[in-house]
Amino acid sequence: MGYMRHDAIVVTSWKSEAIEEAATKALECGLEVLGPSGVATNGICTLLVCPDGSKEGWEESDAFDGKRAKYLEYLNSVRYEDNSSCLSWVALAYSSDDRDAEITAHTWQVPMVE
Repeated sequence: MGYMRHDAIVVTSWKSEAIEEAATKALECGLEVLGPSGVATNGICTLLVCPDGSKEGWEESDAFDGKRAKYLEYLNSVRYEDNSSCLSWVALAYSSDDRDAEITAHTWQVPMVE
């Protein structure tokens, strides 16, 4: 028996080519994507990588954890030399079972280089 925990990723950019590429990459990773949105002020567009809907500990949930990890690797790989990015993003998890929400990764959390 598992519990529900929704893991999602929100990506925003002013650079249309970058947000389109980010959406394409998410789909290539096997993730469900909404957007990119229409253009808001200053050319800003946003996409949502949707939660998988599976309970934690189930095979489907584990498979999507791997897909999201691969996508986060992509988002980290498109950083500029100074670790900044034209993509602002946040990975988040929320759960009515836990009655909690947390940011699990974000653009400004620079990955460790081994």
